[in-house]
Amino acid sequence: MRLLLALVVLLAGPAAAQTQTVLFPGQTGSQLLASIRAQYRPASLNGDNDDLYATIDRATLNGQAGVFCVYTGWFVPFDNNPSSDPSQDIFNNGAGLNQEHTWPQAQLNGGGSAISESDLHNLFPTQVGVNSDRGNLPFANITDAQATRWYRGGPPYNQTSVPTTLIDEYSEIRSGLSFEPREDHKGNVARAMFYIEAIYPEETGEAWFTPQLRTLYDWHYADPITAADQGRSTRVAAFQSGKENPFVLDSTLARRAFFPGLLVADAPAPSAAVPTLALAGAHPFRDAARLTLTLPEAAEVRAEAFDALGRRVDVLLDGARGAGVHDLVLAGDALAPGVYVVRVAAGAAVLTRRVVRAE
Repeated sequence: MRLLLALVVLLAGPAAAQTQTVLFPGQTGSQLLASIRAQYRPASLNGDNDDLYATIDRATLNGQAGVFCVYTGWFVPFDNNPSSDPSQDIFNNGAGLNQEHTWPQAQLNGGGSAISESDLHNLFPTQVGVNSDRGNLPFANITDAQATRWYRGGPPYNQTSVPTTLIDEYSEIRSGLSFEPREDHKGNVARAMFYIEAIYPEETGEAWFTPQLRTLYDWHYADPITAADQGRSTRVAAFQSGKENPFVLDSTLARRAFFPGLLVADAPAPSAAVPTLALAGAHPFRDAARLTLTLPEAAEVRAEAFDALGRRVDVLLDGARGAGVHDLVLAGDALAPGVYVVRVAAGAAVLTRRVVRAE
């Protein structure tokens, strides 16, 4: 998948598209990490797989309730087969989804007996085979030439050749070395990893985490916090002493906690900035999905929308555009309820954002 441009982030960076609360203002480094741990570590972890599927990550596609795989976008419905139990229903005897530990269980001190092993901020529904393939691999950016397998959709969900369309919707693996999630899940991965390191330092390993830190930092800002991310954090908190993921509440925490020496004054010139794509307005949408594209400089832009099967449903913008903020509108009146992907090619940059048309 395309390597992300390295980002040095200002307080008013891409994540500012969502309402944010600045937590522990003025604190950085070890002091900030101690404050995060003191205030946001759950006293109890009461959720399980059933809660993950039935409540936290429950979604609707074409009127059917179910769960999406975060790595492939595959939707598995609740169809009461082989059981009405949510986790068994979604697991489908190994042919469906199970829970992925973003920070792998085997990389926690104590493994399956570690306290953090059950923390739902770290767990996401994933196709069983993809979960197995990722295993304990660290996260990294993988070039197209390095990738040995690509993952998208349902069975058959993987391929060994480089995708020719919708490449940003694929996760990929470099066998035995690293794993790269699809573009719209990278920020979630980063914020889950930051959370586990901050909340459970006695259970994490610096040797495994530190080499990934800069990549995760870039992903955190390249895939900004959305209202959907905030909603998920709130749903998880209901099972965990009311404690949300603070890295979802405050986008500046990652910089202040893990890169305390990176100051606003260190930011590159505006020409080094990258385009950003953010949701605007109500979401899920009915009448129209509204997004804002911010260009740091003039570029040729093509913005398209695709349905869950990869079919183009609309062209939102096509042609040269100047630096600044541009509104994108995907009309919903001709669209069936479900998931759509807005893809924007702006110069050399490619941005994607998932949107949901409500029933």
